Amino acid sequence: MLNVEELEKKLAELNTRLNEINDEVSNAYNELNELKKKLNEKRSQLSAIINQLNGKRGELNELKGKVRELVEKRNSIIDHLKRSKAEKDEVTKRITQLRDRLKNLRELLRELEATGGRVQDKDKLKVLIEKLEFEHDTSPSDLKREMEFYKTIVELGKNLERAETLDELRGHIADTARELEELVKKRAELVNDLKATYEGSYKPIKDELAALKGKINEVRNAIGELKKRRDELKAERDELKRQILAIYARIKELKESKRQVIDEINKNRLLLVAARKSALAAERRRSEEAVKSELKRKAMEALQKLERGERVSLDELMGLEDSEDGTHE
Repeated sequence: MLNVEELEKKLAELNTRLNEINDEVSNAYNELNELKKKLNEKRSQLSAIINQLNGKRGELNELKGKVRELVEKRNSIIDHLKRSKAEKDEVTKRITQLRDRLKNLRELLRELEATGGRVQDKDKLKVLIEKLEFEHDTSPSDLKREMEFYKTIVELGKNLERAETLDELRGHIADTARELEELVKKRAELVNDLKATYEGSYKPIKDELAALKGKINEVRNAIGELKKRRDELKAERDELKRQILAIYARIKELKESKRQVIDEINKNRLLLVAARKSALAAERRRSEEAVKSELKRKAMEALQKLERGERVSLDELMGLEDSEDGTHE
């Protein structure tokens, strides 16, 4: 037979457990909301870091583009400097050759002038030779004068040839000196151009490249720090996701437990109703039996009184009648 007290006690325990589960579910949802709030904050932080990272990457690409442009300019300037230096070296080499040649020509001129004595003017020698040849052709001559004439003409011819040689040598010296002077001037121009190009073009680009390299290193370091922070935020975000999923799983388990407890409560409520009905029916039967027993007792007493000829009250007669009705039933 179902025990009402036990069922009521069990229902109380089940309701207590249901309240506990409801509290756990409520706490789980509160914790879930807090974690979602933290997750949204982490996502906002991560988005901000990613935006900064993209900005730094764009800045890095821009700096690299400037470096490429400057490197092209620098390489062009270096090519120009190399060509100018190569030309300067060639000019310097030619200057050295011309100086050696000029030195040798001047030494040769000094030697010729030292060994041959004073040399008359070439044009004067030509005029003198023409005059002597004219006089020889127009004046009577004897053997002695003829010999002197040829001797003089030969000597003058040697002097003329020597004078022409010296003039030619002096011409070479003058041409070489002019070429040397022009090359020295050209080399000075090349040196000035090299210096101006280096100071005015190459060095500023070199300095700017060094500055850009420093900025690039700074940006790369910043990118490294941002990547590190991004990875930390991702790890924190993933941990929050893991915790949220765990809470969802716990909530699901709690809801299943709640469903089972509610089912158990409903089941026990039905059992309690049935138990109470059964108890009431039993109580009615016990009460009816007690009434019947009392009526039967009173009827027996009334019957005994009648048999003894004693006076019987109306209630006793009614009890006797009820007892007989109950017996018939």
